[in-house]
Amino acid sequence: MFYKKNGKYKSAAFYIAVALSAAVVVYLSLTHLSVFFAAVDLFTKVCAPLVYGFIFAYLFNPLMKLYERRLFSFKRLSVKHKKLADKLRRPSSLLLTVISVILFLTLFFMIVLPQIAASYNELESQIGHYISAAQSYADAFVRRFPLFNGRYENLGDFIDVNELTTDIKEIISNSYDLLERVVNYLFEYGGRIVIEMKNIVMGFIIAVYFLFSKERLCAGIKKFFNAVLPDRTYLNVISLTRYTDRTFGGFIIAKIIDSVIIGLLTFIVLTVFRMPFPPLISVIIGVTNVIPFFGPFIGAIPSAFIVFIASPGKTIWFLIIVLVIQQLDGNIIGPKIIGDSTGMSSLAVLISLTVASGFFGLPGMVFGVPAGAVICALMRQFTEYRLKKKGAPIDTEYYINTPVLPERGDMPILTEDDVSAMNDNSAEDTANKTEKSENK
Repeated sequence: MFYKKNGKYKSAAFYIAVALSAAVVVYLSLTHLSVFFAAVDLFTKVCAPLVYGFIFAYLFNPLMKLYERRLFSFKRLSVKHKKLADKLRRPSSLLLTVISVILFLTLFFMIVLPQIAASYNELESQIGHYISAAQSYADAFVRRFPLFNGRYENLGDFIDVNELTTDIKEIISNSYDLLERVVNYLFEYGGRIVIEMKNIVMGFIIAVYFLFSKERLCAGIKKFFNAVLPDRTYLNVISLTRYTDRTFGGFIIAKIIDSVIIGLLTFIVLTVFRMPFPPLISVIIGVTNVIPFFGPFIGAIPSAFIVFIASPGKTIWFLIIVLVIQQLDGNIIGPKIIGDSTGMSSLAVLISLTVASGFFGLPGMVFGVPAGAVICALMRQFTEYRLKKKGAPIDTEYYINTPVLPERGDMPILTEDDVSAMNDNSAEDTANKTEKSENK
């Protein structure tokens, strides 16, 4: 007996096999959780250098493209020399990118990091003196503040200063002890940190190879997807990948650049106004600025606490400085660098941050906005597609005061006849409006 080949049956058999395989994998994973988690742990350990390499390559790629377009463009060369320049553009740009990254890391570890450590050590060693000065300042404030009407002679009459002082000392001491314990733990289990450093170094090397031949790697991946996916699915995957890359890459890279600028600006302003611990506070402000929306508040609160302990009289001025810098960032620096890369409203940004941080913590706060932008774009496209298929308007303004429902007394649920009548009236109104516009 002979069977004719049928593309539909072949596709159906393929999808059925994939579904059954996925079901078997899920069943085995749920029934053997320990084996599953061990396999996942082994997989993450093996693929860690590749993950680091992809992250490094993704972060370094904008800098390499900048060197290629601006520094090694060679537009005025002759055709004979242009071929040689094209061959040298990628290696030269990649070499300069690697040198720039190594130089930046060297400056950070040799200049910035020691100053941060010195500021932290000084804060920990002088905490008793700082708390006494802050208590004296608070006592004077309580005596002069009109709301208390002279009922309190010092802060101790208003709150338990001794308990508060003890709590503050414990917070600082415990944080320092925690840091020491973490360092001792890392040195005690030095094998792990050696492995992690090996993964980072290997990731850096892999990133160089990724960047050197990124076009051919992407072409190979697209070739594979084109081979295993239908044409429409393949094109949709490529389109979605490019949109996700533009959204994530544009937002994350721009946010990092913006945060570096804000950190440097904060350091300069705090140094000019002689605020305490400028390196430590500027790093806190710069790092937390990567987090959208909540970042300025997360960084300002501990920084203001540090300033209050070290110099209570400068706390208000510090908060004013931070407020001015954040307004400058939000209205001038941020829009110039980041722009409207997400296309999301403030409410959508807030919802994305809340949900992503609830599920994924700090990484969710950083990546929640671009991920939310991709999801919103997909939902918007799906909604408009369904509305066009129904012949309904896609403009959001249309739905502000519509639909106008018929008065039906105590009968809130519409019947099929009610919906048909409403559609007929809507079509008639649309035809009348079209006819009036044509007559005009």
